[in-house]
Amino acid sequence: MPPDDTPPPPPPTLLDPRLLLQAKSGPDALSNRQRPVRRFYSQQNRLIDQYLGAEDEERAAEDEEARLRPRVRFAVYGSFAVNCGLFVIQLYAAVKTGSLSLFATAADAFMDLVSSCIMVVTSRLARRPSVYRFPVGRTRIEPVGIIVFCALMATVAVELMIESAKALANHHSNLTPLQPLPLALVGIAILSKTLLMVYCFFYRRFPSVHVFFVDHRNDIVVNVFGLVMSIVGDRFAWYLDPVGAICIALLILVSWSANAFEQAGLLAGRSAPTAYISKLIYVSLTHSSHILKVDTCRAYHAGQNYYVEVDVVMDAETPLLVSHDVGQSLQRKLEGLADVERAFVHIDYEHEHDIYEEHKPLYDKTEPKSFREQIRSCLSN
Repeated sequence: MPPDDTPPPPPPTLLDPRLLLQAKSGPDALSNRQRPVRRFYSQQNRLIDQYLGAEDEERAAEDEEARLRPRVRFAVYGSFAVNCGLFVIQLYAAVKTGSLSLFATAADAFMDLVSSCIMVVTSRLARRPSVYRFPVGRTRIEPVGIIVFCALMATVAVELMIESAKALANHHSNLTPLQPLPLALVGIAILSKTLLMVYCFFYRRFPSVHVFFVDHRNDIVVNVFGLVMSIVGDRFAWYLDPVGAICIALLILVSWSANAFEQAGLLAGRSAPTAYISKLIYVSLTHSSHILKVDTCRAYHAGQNYYVEVDVVMDAETPLLVSHDVGQSLQRKLEGLADVERAFVHIDYEHEHDIYEEHKPLYDKTEPKSFREQIRSCLSN
C-alpha cells in the first residue's frame, strides 16, 4: 500500500479551536460551482468569518462608535437644523400658491421638525443611564420615540386626505397661478434633502440616523411628486392638485405605518436570525473547556439590540468557584458582541430536562391541552 502523502491537518488554535478555516471555500473552488451552490458556500464563508471574528467584536464596535460618534451627531443635529429651515421655505411656498400638494409637503416638513425634536431628545436620554429608575438602561427609548413619530406622521396623513377629499367634493381648488420663487424654494428643499440622504446613507446602521435616512428619502419622493402635481394642476386640470395631495398622504401613511410595526416587533421580542443564534452557540461552546454542551440558546430583541439567554452544561463535579467564573466570563463575552444588549448564562449539569419547565411557576397547575379535556375538567368540578 503506497504511503499517504496528504499533510496532516493543522492543530487547533485559540482563535480557531474547531478548525473552521479548513471548511472555507477558496475563490477557485467557488468559481467552478453553479450559482446556488456558490451562494451557499459564500454564505458559509461569511458565517465562519463572523464566528472567528467574535473575539474582537467588542473592541471593534467601541472603536467604530468612538470614531463615528461626531459624524453621527452631525447627521442628527444637521438634519434637525435643515428641517427647521425647510419647513419655513415650504410653508411659504404652500401659502403663496395655495396648492394642496405643496401644503402636504409643508405638513410633512412640519412633522419632520417635530420628529427631529423627538429623536434628538430620545438619543440624549438613551446616552444618559439612570441606574435606579432604569436599571438596564434607556436604549429602548429610541424605538419608543420612533413609534411616537410614526403615529404623528400617520395623523397628519389622514388629515391631509380629509382636506383633499373635501376639495374634490366641493369641486373647488384654492390653487393660484404658480410663480418662479415658490418653485425655486421647493427645488432648494429637494436638493438639501438629497444631500442629507446621501450623507445619512453611510451611517444608517445607527438607529437615529437610519430614521433620518428614511425620512429624507421619503421627503424627496414627496416633494418631487408634490411639485409635479402642483404644476400639472395649475397647467391642465385643477383636481390633479388634491389628487396629488391624497397620493402623498397615502405614501406617508403606508411608509411610516410599516416603520411603526417594525419597531413594535422589536419591542415585542422578535427572535434573532438563525445564523446569529448559531454564532452565539459557537462563541459559548468554544469559550472554555469546562463547557461540555450548550443546552439552550435564545436571542430576542429588546429594542434595537438582543437579549441573549444561554444554558450551558458542565460536569457535575465542577467546583462552584470554577463554574461561576466561567459563566460570568461567558456573560461578559456575549455582552461584548456588537448587537447584544444583555446576556444571561445559566449553568446546568445535565441536558435531558424539559426546557419549557424552567420558567414555569413552581405551584402552577398543568392546563388541559385539548378543548375536550377543558370541558371534561369543568364538568367534573
